[in-house]
Amino acid sequence: LLMNQINGKRAILENGILRKEVKFGFSKAAFFLGFIYPLIKGDYMINKLGWKIGGEQGEGLESTAEIFSTVINTLGYHMYSTRDFASRIKGGHSNSKICISEERINVIDYKTDILIAFDQATLDSYIPELDENSIIIADAKIKPEISEEIKGLVAVFPITDLAKEIANPIIKNIITLGICSALLDIDSKIFYDMIEAKFSSKGEEIVNTNIQAFDKGREIMNDFMAENNINDKYYLKKLNPTHKNMWLVGNHAAGLGALAAGCRMYAGYPITPATEIMEYLFDKLPLVNGAYIQTEDEIAALGVAIGANFAGVRAMTATSGPGISLMTEFLGMAAMAEQPVVIVDVQRGGPSSGLPTKTEQSDIFHAVYGGTGDASRIVLAPTSVEDCFYTMIDAFNMAEKYQTPVIVLMDLQLGMNKSTVPNFDFSKVQIDRGNLLKQEEITEEDIIYFKRYATDVLVSNRTIPGQKGGIHNANSYEHSVVGLPSEVKRNTVRQKEKRSNKIESALVEKPFELNEYNDEKDILLVGVNSTYGVLNKAAKQLQEQGMKIDTMHIRQIYPVAQPIRDAFDKYRKIYIVEHNHNKQLRTVIASKYHNSEKIGSLLKYDGDIYYTHELVEQLLEEEK
Repeated sequence: LLMNQINGKRAILENGILRKEVKFGFSKAAFFLGFIYPLIKGDYMINKLGWKIGGEQGEGLESTAEIFSTVINTLGYHMYSTRDFASRIKGGHSNSKICISEERINVIDYKTDILIAFDQATLDSYIPELDENSIIIADAKIKPEISEEIKGLVAVFPITDLAKEIANPIIKNIITLGICSALLDIDSKIFYDMIEAKFSSKGEEIVNTNIQAFDKGREIMNDFMAENNINDKYYLKKLNPTHKNMWLVGNHAAGLGALAAGCRMYAGYPITPATEIMEYLFDKLPLVNGAYIQTEDEIAALGVAIGANFAGVRAMTATSGPGISLMTEFLGMAAMAEQPVVIVDVQRGGPSSGLPTKTEQSDIFHAVYGGTGDASRIVLAPTSVEDCFYTMIDAFNMAEKYQTPVIVLMDLQLGMNKSTVPNFDFSKVQIDRGNLLKQEEITEEDIIYFKRYATDVLVSNRTIPGQKGGIHNANSYEHSVVGLPSEVKRNTVRQKEKRSNKIESALVEKPFELNEYNDEKDILLVGVNSTYGVLNKAAKQLQEQGMKIDTMHIRQIYPVAQPIRDAFDKYRKIYIVEHNHNKQLRTVIASKYHNSEKIGSLLKYDGDIYYTHELVEQLLEEEK
């Protein structure tokens, strides 16, 4: 009753920090009860968290992060993650960071609330991410040197030594989960069930050993919290989820999207960071009577995929920078022979072997222009892990509708890192096979060959081997309307114009996503792939400072859609945000935009993801 009568605001939790906003009125007693009552109820446990674990690669850190995040997902929280690791099997510093929020999240917050250190590099490298509310948990084995610059509470536990006492050093990861369970007040039973599901195949003794390790971690953290009067400072707010989100990487979302689109053949060669697509489809294609082949190299992979499409099967491959370079000749052949095929390029740091485990968006030039001759192709780019699924539907439909290669550009952050995703809406999956003729649609004429490459239309009719009346020649030479080699000038001009014009006319149903935060149009931030969340967060922060900023995320890089150009006309200034040095996305768009001088660039190319404060600082500097 007193709470209802008080003329003030209740205390609110913002980013895990208790902030009191009170308009005084009524009485001090009423205010006290109105403020303290919800605290007693536990309404203000933290509901947003940055969790990070670091150590030597090969120590099982990824497994710890995976189990921890899976548990958090069962609690109904939204998450977004990133990993930083060296391009080697074992050794070298690595870390995993998971951002957790009661609300949907698609950006990595710079701040780290809980830091778990299994090497000194973790303690030294992430000091700027910590504040006085952070807690740092370190393994005594590393003999941690705690810098005076470190803010927050430091807890040093003999984690590895305890693991050795219980079983072996690797079990330290389960002890760590017990520590986190106690710190965040997560029900032990959830972890018990997870441990049993993970280790039951190895026998009851292994399950019990891991539970013992988990309980030990929970015990030492409970003791530490009592000794340091932490109480419920880090307790995670209890949610009542109505349904569970999926927790998956973009590569798996793309693989599932390919299956939903009707892909029944995958040909590929392993390469970081695209290998997970190959592994996913290797496991799932047999379930839908599909076929998988690991070829000797990327050249063969694209050749096999093109051949399968020529035979009428929806087929694809996936690769990264060095692989797409090898595929260039076959990309030209597919364009010339007007054969549909889908290629996913999960971009990494380049050129050449470059930075195989770091994020970059520097294959845009190659995707759009790479190759000899006039051989443009359609280039798409999903905006999120969820959109990886839907973009693959678009890619297969566009490939057959326009009878051309379609490249789906992703970046490492989007492809290899996880996000909570709602269940996919399969009612949105529509299959469009374009002008692929059924047998009854082929008219038999007194000719030997079918006019596969007729030039009186932008997109010709298409047949597959074995269809009566549909025979034609398909090869890499310039050809006549029936596919026979031709060097007739008039024919050459018509075929080139047809191939070019059909690409320029291609338009995916949703070429971009526009977030309008202001009625007045002043600044537009534009990006692709994993920059989606940071662009939106930066725009909202700058809006609080009085700036008028909207954001656009492009889903169709090429051809540059007219609706994108029309949207640009409304703004004073456009900034294209991208992970490369050569302003590749800006160059492609500006080449097709009449007022290109108002397009600026904000760039990052050190292999790391964009953080909100970095983008804000860059934009403010440009707007001085």
